[in-house]
Amino acid sequence: MDSLSRMIGIFDLFDGDRTVVTVEEVAAALDCSIPTAYRYLKTLSTAGLIAPDIQGGFGLGARIMQLDRQIRLNDPLLHRAGAVMSRLIREIRGNLMVCASYGKNVVCIAQAWPDQTVMTSYDRGRPMPLLRGAAGKAILAHLPDHRLRSLMLAHAAEIAAAGLGRDWTEFRKTLKAIRKQGYSVSVGEVDERNAGIAAPILSPEKRAIGCLVLVVPRTELDEANIPEIASKLIAGAREISG
Repeated sequence: MDSLSRMIGIFDLFDGDRTVVTVEEVAAALDCSIPTAYRYLKTLSTAGLIAPDIQGGFGLGARIMQLDRQIRLNDPLLHRAGAVMSRLIREIRGNLMVCASYGKNVVCIAQAWPDQTVMTSYDRGRPMPLLRGAAGKAILAHLPDHRLRSLMLAHAAEIAAAGLGRDWTEFRKTLKAIRKQGYSVSVGEVDERNAGIAAPILSPEKRAIGCLVLVVPRTELDEANIPEIASKLIAGAREISG
């Protein structure tokens, strides 16, 4: 791993439970020396991406908030998604969100959530595994074979546990069926009490750049209505793809 990759890897240490890291923790996580870890932190701190806290550790810096504002103001995916969700939420009963993917994760980037009684752990900005849930499956189904083979080699047990296939042949067949269907469905995979239906948002090259997801309590998911709901989600996802 080169120095830049190591330094960027520091951001992986921050999650819901850990908001501050120490030089020693960074050195242990990156398997580098204390002076090297400090140099990385100092570089990120100078850029405003990391900030020292009063107890001697380092938290996320103000530049992160500045970049988030730039995304909210200028990301065309967010703007198109917002308009589409505002219209769809009047046609479909439930809550909507748009997710994007990076690496092995899916991240919620926008929500239209009128029913506040529906609780979810999938709030904006939280990464979720690509191998679990309707959003992940919708994106997985449109990944190129070389990416899928790499996932199969590295995460065969997780893929099998998720019901996506016990080997490469089954894995590919499952995703091909989802791709042909045009949407994915999951029940209780991310939040046990919820169900989701997701349609992929595709680039002109048919690469999945995200997905449009409907979230409802699993007790309210009527299988007979899924195709009709999915058709509206697919149309909305295509409109966002625009």
